[in-house]
Formats: sequence, C-alpha cells, structure tokens
Amino acid sequence: MKTFKLLLLLLLSTSFLHAQTPFDLSGIKSYYPVVEINTDKIDKKYKQILLDMIAKKSAELGIGTKNFSSRSLALLISFTSVGDTVALKMELLIGEPALRMDAKEEVFVISYLSGRTFVVENLESDLLDNAEELLEKFAVQYKEDNL
Repeated sequence: MKTFKLLLLLLLSTSFLHAQTPFDLSGIKSYYPVVEINTDKIDKKYKQILLDMIAKKSAELGIGTKNFSSRSLALLISFTSVGDTVALKMELLIGEPALRMDAKEEVFVISYLSGRTFVVENLESDLLDNAEELLEKFAVQYKEDNL
C-alpha cells in the first residue's frame, strides 16, 4: 500500500512537472476582464488601475478584451483573517461556460485559478505588485500553453 501511494505521488508530480498549474490556457483568444474589490478598505480608484493592468497584459499576449465575452478573466480581492492577522486575498481566475458531455448541458466552470494571501505592509504597492505578479504568472503559462 505504501508503494502504491509513492507511485501515485510520483506519477502526479511528474505530470505537472512542466506545467505552471494544472490548468490549460491553450486556445484562449478573448475574455471579458473583471475586477471585484470586496472590501471598503481599498479605494475604488484601484479597480480601474487593475483593469488597465489586465488590458495591457492581455494586449501583450494578443488576447482580446474589447468586446463582451462569456469567458471572464476576473481579479477578486478581499480581506481575510489568518488567526489574529488580517491579510489581503487575491485570486486571478478564468470563468467560462463549458459543455458537459455526459449530460449535454452547459455549465459554468473555473478553468484557471491562481491566488495568494498576504499581510499588507503598504496597501498600494502590495496591491499592485501582487496583481502584477499574478498577471505575469498567467502570462508565462499562457505563452507556454500557446506555443
């Protein structure tokens, strides 16, 4: 039984060896950018700044963001508690409809997800730096998946 668990762990780890995440970003040509700030502790002006960051990174990748799409790239931001510490939680995700073949029905799925939780020292720089890092991680995988 122990050998089986080790073999299973080895197979799983090697299957993700070259991937940034277990998600596949191949074939994505457009999405609708969304920024959702779920706290009143962050000035609403950052919503547009973050949307502009997403649009710029998307343009660099050749991904269209001008028209509405049923696929969305969303940056979700909220505060959360980790013990007695309050931390900022950021998630970058793609949500889109997908056809479930066995039921032949369309469902909404999260087809990409990357996130982080961190303690804020300087709100503006931490917010923007972490958003940029999430977008850069997304860009690296997008480039790898679309060679």
